[in-house]
Amino acid sequence: MELNEDTVKSQVDLSEVNREFLDFVKRTPESLKRSNFKLLELRNELFSLQPWPTFISLKSREAFKDAGEKIFNIIKCIPRRVFNYDFQKMSNYYETPLSQVETEMEGFKDEYVDSLVGRGDFVISPSGLKCLEYNIAASMGGWQIPIWEVFYLNHPIIAKFVKEYGIKPRNENLISAFLEHIVSCTLSKIPGCDSEISIAFTFRVSDEGMEKRMTVYLTGLLNEILKRKHNGVTGNIFVCDYSRPVLKNNCLYINGKRIHVVTEMQLGDISEDVRIAYKAGNIRLIIGPSTPLLSHKLNLSLLSDYETTGIFSDEEKKAIDAYIPWTRKVSSNQPRYKGEKISNMETFLLSNRENMVLKPSWGFGGDDVCVGRSCPKEEWEAAVQKAINGRSWLVQEYLKPNTGYYQLPTDGYDIFDMVWGFFVFGNRYTGAWVRVMPQKGSKGVINCHQGAGVSIIFEVDK
Repeated sequence: MELNEDTVKSQVDLSEVNREFLDFVKRTPESLKRSNFKLLELRNELFSLQPWPTFISLKSREAFKDAGEKIFNIIKCIPRRVFNYDFQKMSNYYETPLSQVETEMEGFKDEYVDSLVGRGDFVISPSGLKCLEYNIAASMGGWQIPIWEVFYLNHPIIAKFVKEYGIKPRNENLISAFLEHIVSCTLSKIPGCDSEISIAFTFRVSDEGMEKRMTVYLTGLLNEILKRKHNGVTGNIFVCDYSRPVLKNNCLYINGKRIHVVTEMQLGDISEDVRIAYKAGNIRLIIGPSTPLLSHKLNLSLLSDYETTGIFSDEEKKAIDAYIPWTRKVSSNQPRYKGEKISNMETFLLSNRENMVLKPSWGFGGDDVCVGRSCPKEEWEAAVQKAINGRSWLVQEYLKPNTGYYQLPTDGYDIFDMVWGFFVFGNRYTGAWVRVMPQKGSKGVINCHQGAGVSIIFEVDK
């Protein structure tokens, strides 16, 4: 198969090592057979691993860091900067009941904002890095990356390449970085954790086997971190559902241990006992009720719409201009596109199918996303009607993603489209993942729920 020069350049722009890997697979027949990568198969309904890894240089990492951190820092301040904590205005804009907004914003204060974690989904388009959406939740996909990295590096074919070319990946352990973030947000700030810190990770469904495995793994990592950075402090991890913590004197306990941090892994759901302990200032809450609001897809519309106003600083405006694509709420009142006022959104959408994407603002996993150029005219027209008649849909300018060569589900390889995820904990970029989808036959939605695979990223020098 003749390689496409633009796709090769797209990969080499990330790192020269990607060219070396392509050279390696072309002269290594066993790397083209999917059956030789059974060690990388996951028994997981959602995630599948793309057998070939992706390499990024220090230069690429710095670009990812800049985009991920700057947009995260702007989005998490939207309630204060854009709405001035006016819950009624927020209710009107997001088309969410006022009572729900009040619940989601309960306890939203500076120290809570500083503890937030997120993953921004970006594409590398011809106009540069652009953010498609931002997920601010502890339960976002990608936590498995450190385990997957081990699978990759231990695979005979990949290990052969790494050894032959002298590759030295330098990735940070994402889970360790998250635990470090939790510790830094909690020690000396929550009463009673000067010598011992206890963290509860709460899941909706109790699975005793999973709980035990995760508890052992996370507790080991936590105590390594504490020994290295906070000598004399020990730690406990509890992986459980909300039936385990017991409320006493506005504090939470599990097995007699005082809990100092609750990390909710349930897309914003917390128990009443957790709410009471948090309001009393006796626990640090990582994420919690604000997840739906902060992860709302309409937040990008707010940034895109407000980029010429005085709400943001000059530096923030530069970041918005650089990283936020044209995005509008479908029900916007005569927005502008490329300087021209849109007098009728329906007419505009029907006549600009090739350049637009429609998304439900409450959607998940790429469901109901319609990429105009990748769907028939009749399907686009139906999606436009659904958006016009529906609740808080958004339209976003289509961005052509960068591409790379990856292994097909059958033997061989082809061109795949790529969507990047940048992880930021607090104010710090901690790593990335990339989802890849075969270009042929794709509807343009690159998401694990829609069949994309995850290619593990390794950071390298060149």
